[in-house]
Amino acid sequence: MERQLQQKVAAGVRLVSEGTDRYRVLTLFQLDDGDHLSIVLRREGDEWSFSDEAHTYMHMSYDVELSEPHKGARQKMISSALVTFGVDDRDGELVIGVSNNDYGTSLFSFVQALLKISDASNDRIRRYLHRR
Repeated sequence: MERQLQQKVAAGVRLVSEGTDRYRVLTLFQLDDGDHLSIVLRREGDEWSFSDEAHTYMHMSYDVELSEPHKGARQKMISSALVTFGVDDRDGELVIGVSNNDYGTSLFSFVQALLKISDASNDRIRRYLHRR
């Protein structure tokens, strides 16, 4: 798995075991403030999936009031990212399944979605929303 992730996503991707069928995915991808993306690869029944374990929205809450993250332009950006990259929002936990054992493509899509969603809280978006 790790080799496939390195080949498809980035050479710096690492998997760190956190128990049976659960791995912390370490990447070089960072949010605007320097925090790394929080990603876990885990087995759910017979399938594998990547999850942010609700970290992305929690991280957004540092910059955006909890009542505001899913309104207006921000909601459009989040919805667009979820649909475009095939990510599910399970009550705040973002998850993407691994299809056909293609871990690399799933992780690549997941990273793109997380970065796009995190853009919804950056300074440019905040300035836009405050002008309205």
